[in-house]
Amino acid sequence: MRRLHVPFRECINESESQKQALVSVRAGSFATLVCTIIISLTFTLIQPLYAQGTLVGKVYPSEKRAVDNKEYGYEVMQWTQLGSNNVLYFNVESFIDATHLMFYSDRSGSTNLFKLDLTSGTITQMTDEKELTQEAWYLPQFHTLWFLTKKELKSLNTTTFEVRTVFHFENGKPQSFAITCDGRYCVYSANENPGFASNCSTGPYALFRLDLQAHEVKQISPNMGFKISHVMTSPVDPGLLSYCWQHIYDKGAPGMVGNTPNRIWWNNIEGTDGGPVGIQEFGLHRTHEFWFPDGKHLGYSARYHFGPNKGKQFIGIITPDGKDNFMMPVPVSSSHNQIYSDNIHWVCDLYEGLHLVLFTIEGREIVKKQILYEHGSSMKGDPTHPHPHFSPDGKYIAFTTDRTGRPQVYTVKVDIGKESLPQH
Repeated sequence: MRRLHVPFRECINESESQKQALVSVRAGSFATLVCTIIISLTFTLIQPLYAQGTLVGKVYPSEKRAVDNKEYGYEVMQWTQLGSNNVLYFNVESFIDATHLMFYSDRSGSTNLFKLDLTSGTITQMTDEKELTQEAWYLPQFHTLWFLTKKELKSLNTTTFEVRTVFHFENGKPQSFAITCDGRYCVYSANENPGFASNCSTGPYALFRLDLQAHEVKQISPNMGFKISHVMTSPVDPGLLSYCWQHIYDKGAPGMVGNTPNRIWWNNIEGTDGGPVGIQEFGLHRTHEFWFPDGKHLGYSARYHFGPNKGKQFIGIITPDGKDNFMMPVPVSSSHNQIYSDNIHWVCDLYEGLHLVLFTIEGREIVKKQILYEHGSSMKGDPTHPHPHFSPDGKYIAFTTDRTGRPQVYTVKVDIGKESLPQH
């Protein structure tokens, strides 16, 4: 054993067997060292996955099953069956990439975020929170999803599942929020006087800007006498955001029940300018606005509740400055909408009742209509709403429906760009 510590150059006169033994021991020591380093690095990489709780990283086997859709001919898959499950809100990106989708589920005992593998069907738990809300914003370029708990803004790395607490809100908890496309600011709306009374709006509401590095908060809008919601940042301009004058539609809920005279508004990030995104016509109600991927337009659903056009329904497209606005007549009620990255293919979830439909838009006209599936949702609360999302490659549209009793995650295969699609 003593010879193991002798420098190798001094062993040249040892017997061949001794030299082989020495080389073998040293090789074994080197291998052990390498293995130790690999294990250490592996533990360092994996540790964040389990630092938040033992359920993060847990993998559920595939629950997928094919769904009958003979009437319309598109392949529909149900991907979840355990508990209640739903995709993210329609204006928040739900796809991590072309084959991985984020969704909410209560399968682990409380609502958390999960990742669905659309190739294998396996489901992986991404968070282990007890007070997670369904308010979130995702920026794929940073591999980060920000989400709210009852008191905190947190960030989730969608690759490592590491969760960090970004900010603790002592006062003015966000009602709605978004992250600027450069990842610098969280912009949110808050009720400045939430404890005034239980039977009124309480207000005023305002927009605030949280610097994600300096943790400094600045109010960037006047105090408003209406509820501010649907805060969305431009996908290309970090200095521009939109929000809505939120109408109250549930009788008995706090606030004034009824439609708003002008739904869609804009603000700059510095808080020096803002205003309505176009003037809403008399009797018209716009809703469920969203940004186009290129940031040049916003889309929305619209219907007349009053006046000579009462009952007419549309989808609309408007520039952020409101100067160019047009509507296309189509029976979609208050549909949730999204448009694919080609700015041509538009999906709605309330076409002629409870149908998913894919429109092809050229210029200012709908040139093709493809009914995809009758989802049959009860539409009782956001988790049951379809909230359709395009996959980045245009292969799928993901959506939610509670047609089987509880909300579940589905996809319909559309393969945008292929000519073999059935048409209706």
